[in-house]
Amino acid sequence: MLFAGALSALFAQNEFTAKIDHATVYLQGAALTHTATASLKSGSYDVMINGLSPDIEIASLKVSANGVLISASEFSNDYITPKEESARIKKLQDSLYSYKRQLQEAKDELTVHTHLLKMLTDGTLNNMSQKDGTVSVADINANMELYKSKAAPLQHSIDQDNLKIAKLDETVKRLQRQISQDQSKDKQRTGVLRLTVSVPQTVNTVFTISYFTVMASWVPCYDINIASMDKPVVLKSKAQVTQVTGIDWNNVKLTLSNATPNRTKEAPVFKTWFLSFYNPHRQGKSYIVDGVQARSNSVTYATASLEGVSAKDAESSSARTPTAPLVMDDYVDVDMQEVAVNYNISVPYDIPGNGKEQLIDLKSYDIKADYKYYSAPKLSDETYLIADLSDYEQYNLLPGYATVTFENTFVGKTFLRPNVTDEHISLTLTTDPRISVKREKMSNYCSTKHVGNTTTVTQAYQITVKNNQTKPVKLTLKEQYPISNNKDIEVKLGDVTPAATYNKEGIGVLTWEMELKAGETRTFSVSYSVKYPKDQNVNL
Repeated sequence: MLFAGALSALFAQNEFTAKIDHATVYLQGAALTHTATASLKSGSYDVMINGLSPDIEIASLKVSANGVLISASEFSNDYITPKEESARIKKLQDSLYSYKRQLQEAKDELTVHTHLLKMLTDGTLNNMSQKDGTVSVADINANMELYKSKAAPLQHSIDQDNLKIAKLDETVKRLQRQISQDQSKDKQRTGVLRLTVSVPQTVNTVFTISYFTVMASWVPCYDINIASMDKPVVLKSKAQVTQVTGIDWNNVKLTLSNATPNRTKEAPVFKTWFLSFYNPHRQGKSYIVDGVQARSNSVTYATASLEGVSAKDAESSSARTPTAPLVMDDYVDVDMQEVAVNYNISVPYDIPGNGKEQLIDLKSYDIKADYKYYSAPKLSDETYLIADLSDYEQYNLLPGYATVTFENTFVGKTFLRPNVTDEHISLTLTTDPRISVKREKMSNYCSTKHVGNTTTVTQAYQITVKNNQTKPVKLTLKEQYPISNNKDIEVKLGDVTPAATYNKEGIGVLTWEMELKAGETRTFSVSYSVKYPKDQNVNL
């Protein structure tokens, strides 16, 4: 303790705390900018600046200050100065104290009520068991009525006390677990920057410190809201921001970027390709070429959890937004650069350093949608309403999970892949029993024939669709026929009425695209035959 006090006194006059002002968060990593206001006397000496992240890329560290010559710098971690508890932990500790006090009061009330009930019971038994045997029936009835009128409320109070104690005890345990978890993440000491400076004359200056750290990230995600089919789809982009830099970000301006810093790569160039003889033989996942072992590259894909906590939630952080208008679109600027997209947020945020994901609203877009119904009666007897989103390329969306709401009903989650080459994004919204689809085997056209050493099986199906709505709808209907990859199994597609579109990938799928009028009914039929050796079985 004396050693810590001596060190504190040594640097107290030239020690300053840096405040984080801006954070540019990348999909992996963040660039942080701190400032520290200082009043310096003329001369040459060391300056200590604390409050930095303990995990930084040293090569990225930059420091500047007007009117000050910085001749040397050294970064280290502070393991001596006790770290101040975060505002979140202090709030949790205050809550824990309050609930512990309520718990003790409830236990005291239980003790009182239990003693009162015991006194009542003992007194009643004593009154009804006099030694001289003079207790009358009237006295017994009076005691019983007294006990009944007093004991029931006391027992009810005892039951309520026990219930209250159980709830408060569980709350206390949850708070203790949360505090323990947060404190374990907050134990890491902050980073300290020691600067050797030369000051020509007394000056009031501001040190600006910037650096890169890998201990932060963000994940894009979306809310898709379809109020009704006659309105545009509202796609709201969001960001889940996480940081474990060892310091809390309080009232910090954020920029979210999809750039990939700290990943320097050189464009590949050809080297001479020499041919030689070799004897291939496998060794696990490696191979041998001219006695040199080489291993094949492997790529591991990781998925991020989508469970988040709002950045505006009072228990996690407090986003400081103007009173009006409360629309985040007005405070988010999208900066389209050559190889990256940056979201500059003018509203400052509090992002705790405990690793909890903070959900931040970004921009909202109106997306064009085309609605149709889809049915594959061989797989399901239900008809699905599909929304095809188009013209979304202009918004430079990133891949991410999206929650879908249709007509104020939560539909589910999907994963948006805007970077693929599909012309649209398809979302399954709901099923609609008003579009009925029925698939039946046409027994009169089905047969099994044996000729020589072969068996020929013919199958035929009829599909009936009906629009029971009061308006026309678009419907995509799909049916399947088998495909053979064995030369001994021959498949012939028979009658298809009306004509359908064949799947280009050759997976045996027929597609009918149509518009059904209100109340309209249509029928479709398909048949096929399968010829195979008589002594074999086929999975028909």
